[in-house]
Amino acid sequence: MNWATFTLVSLLSITTVNALPFSSAATSSFYTSIVSNFLQNTQLTGCPITDTTTLASSTLTAPSKGLSAKAITLGRGTQNYTCASSSNLATPKATGATATLFDASCVAAFDARYGASTGSQSILHLLPDVLKPVPLSTTDLSAIILQRLSKQDLVVGKHYFTADGTPFFDLRGAGRDNSDWIAARKADQMDAPSKPGFGITGDVAWLKLTAVEGGYREVYRVHTAGGSAPATCEGMPAEFTVDYTAEYWFYG
Repeated sequence: MNWATFTLVSLLSITTVNALPFSSAATSSFYTSIVSNFLQNTQLTGCPITDTTTLASSTLTAPSKGLSAKAITLGRGTQNYTCASSSNLATPKATGATATLFDASCVAAFDARYGASTGSQSILHLLPDVLKPVPLSTTDLSAIILQRLSKQDLVVGKHYFTADGTPFFDLRGAGRDNSDWIAARKADQMDAPSKPGFGITGDVAWLKLTAVEGGYREVYRVHTAGGSAPATCEGMPAEFTVDYTAEYWFYG
């Protein structure tokens, strides 16, 4: 059974265990124990990032010479906006973003090992669209359940904007190095590609960011899902958020 199947079975098992109307605490404990044992013997985080794990092809400027991928994450959170009025003459103004960063190294490792040889679609690149309709609270709860059952922490960091509007990524938790962070500025941008069957999707742009400070030197936001504001502020509140998911690749 491959990693992707492990993960799907794990998630389905967790959902089932928590949804079934067990007749006794003993039955519930029995199934929880099975799932927990299964997950504790399945590596979900901290997989090595090899030279064969490469960034998706795009028109963004390539990573600088001498840099290599140090962390691959899925960011799940909100893009934040303000409106000066609720008129259709006003346009939303982006004011930053907040996101939880989940370890995606094992998904990327699976893609690098098996994807090219089988010609199958990248699982990692599918995940942003899969997670897009899932409520943020459900995503966080699933991560907590997986952590408790597997003894592995999927949450590896946070993304937010500082008071002066600087994009900040902090991956210093979960036993990582104290240099695993970056305060960045935008260096390159491209529109999110249209997707077969979807056309223009309302996905936020793909970005390349370079370091102002921090241990990481560059970060890419690619394979975005959601996050774009409506074209005008008509009917919108003064402040609002739009859920999004994206891959974040960190280079150092």
